Amino acid sequence: MKINKIKIILSAIILVSLISFVGIVHATSSSLYFSPASLIKNVGDTFNTSVGFNTSGNKVCAVEGTLVFSNLSCQSISVADGLMAQTSPTCSNPHFLIGIPNCTTSDKVLLTTSVRAGNTGTASISATGVDLIGEGSSVGSISTVGNYTINALPIPKQNTLTTQQPKVTKTIEKVTPEKKVAKVAPKTTVVEKTNLEANPLKAVEGNTGINSNIVWTIVLILGMALSFFAGRMSYKKFKK
Repeated sequence: MKINKIKIILSAIILVSLISFVGIVHATSSSLYFSPASLIKNVGDTFNTSVGFNTSGNKVCAVEGTLVFSNLSCQSISVADGLMAQTSPTCSNPHFLIGIPNCTTSDKVLLTTSVRAGNTGTASISATGVDLIGEGSSVGSISTVGNYTINALPIPKQNTLTTQQPKVTKTIEKVTPEKKVAKVAPKTTVVEKTNLEANPLKAVEGNTGINSNIVWTIVLILGMALSFFAGRMSYKKFKK
C-alpha cells in the first residue's frame, strides 16, 4: 500500500512539473522574425524584408518593438492589412505597437520594409524592446536578426571589339586611249606687197594665178604698146 501511494504521489509530481514546464515553454516560445533571414546584395541595391511573429501555439493579441537598421537605409515601412496599428512605424521613427483583432494563434506578417544596401560588408535588421502580448500577459520577447552580405558593385566587362577590315573590291575601268588628233595650224595667207614696176610678171603670177601663156601674151602686148608710144613721142620731137 505504501509503495502504491508513493508511486501515485511521484506520478502526480511529475505530471504537475510537465504541465508547468509546458506552460513556461509556451509562454516564452512566441518570437519575432525577419524574412529573408539572410541575403547577398550589392552596394546600393534596394530590397524588401518582412517582419512577422511565430506564436508557437500561444494566443497573441499585440506586438510591440522598435526596428534597428545597420548599414541599411530605410526607404519605407508599411503595416500589413487587417491589423490595427496603434503606433505606426516610419523610417524616422521605427517604433511600432500593432494589435491583432480577436487575437490569433497563427503566425502572421506584421510589417514590410524597403531598404537600400549601404557600404561593402555586412548589414542587418533587428528589433529592440520586443514584447508579444497575449490575453493580459506577455507570451514572448525574442527576436531573430536578418543578416545580409553587401558586395561591391561588379566591374562591368569591357567588350573587346574585333575590328574587321572591310573588303574592298577593286574595279578596274578600261580606259580607251584618246585618239591623237594632229593639230593643224591654221593656214595663214601672206600677201606680199609686190612692186609692179620691178617685177610685173611675178606680181601677176602670184596674185592672180593666170596661166603663164596668157601672162606672156599680155606682157608682149604691153611691150608693143610701150614701143609704139615711145616711137610716137620720138617722131613728134624730131618733127619739131
